[in-house]
Amino acid sequence: MSIRIINADELRALVKFEDLIEPVSRAFQESSAKQAENGLIVMFPAAAPDLGDVVIKTGTLRGHRVYIVKVSPWFKVNLERGQPQGGCVGVFDADTGHTLALLNEEHYLSDIRTAAAGALAARVFAPTRIKTAAVLGSGVQAYWQPQALYRERPFETLLIWARNEDKANALKTRLVERLPNVEIRVTSDLEQTVRSTDVLITATLSREPLVRGEWLREGQHITAVGADDPTKCELDAVVLQRARVFVDSVETTISNGDVLRAIQQGQYRPESVAGEIGEVLAGRKIGRTKSADITVVKLVGIGAQDLAAAEYVLENLSS
Repeated sequence: MSIRIINADELRALVKFEDLIEPVSRAFQESSAKQAENGLIVMFPAAAPDLGDVVIKTGTLRGHRVYIVKVSPWFKVNLERGQPQGGCVGVFDADTGHTLALLNEEHYLSDIRTAAAGALAARVFAPTRIKTAAVLGSGVQAYWQPQALYRERPFETLLIWARNEDKANALKTRLVERLPNVEIRVTSDLEQTVRSTDVLITATLSREPLVRGEWLREGQHITAVGADDPTKCELDAVVLQRARVFVDSVETTISNGDVLRAIQQGQYRPESVAGEIGEVLAGRKIGRTKSADITVVKLVGIGAQDLAAAEYVLENLSS
């Protein structure tokens, strides 16, 4: 049988992050209801971990007609050259195992399904009214996540902090076009940026904590997307201790990023996680119990999200 190959340009023309919000919501809920199998392998084929990694994710959802295997590389050399990352999603028939399609996504689907997850995090955890938002980082998710937040919770001001001021200003230029009603400022004081924001997005490649729990104030929300493997960390243990922490998958999150680091240091326990975002979306758990709650949504990414994105693509290509 022939295998359909769909390239990244087709995907960019076909699907936007907004299209994936409700499919990803359903995937989160089904996953939290134990209807999914989400596999994760992280490899470091480059000379050093900070030069490149490859994340392999698998996803099945009970009752769905397909399953997926995603290979998602990130290599620093591509960033330096201004070229897309590699990456593809294999889509397979859940009844026969036959290959149905290869989505040569160049990380695009991965990026926008993460943006969709950020929108859902804002929907159920962010304060009802936001004046100031902030993003740490200057890369792809630092571009997508403020847009996802604004869709659910419009804000007046966006602060951008990044280690590289030139890249921060370049991100500002791009976001001005996407968020024309928002005042966007580049900042250099990390602590003050964190202290002054209602919603904080962390989207860096940091391997040591950037955000300290002592900087947080009542009512803040954090959507943390940067630390997605065992080597990375953006939030210190005190952040997790002070917050109601929700994750996309407990199993995945306790093995990666900020939560793993805090557990390894003996400063946090797996059972301290308040729940999964899918449980809150389904109404089985409460996100904010009061306006003073500090909430954190830690997103590592699960295969069920990629399955939902692949299903959307195939359904809309054939329609």
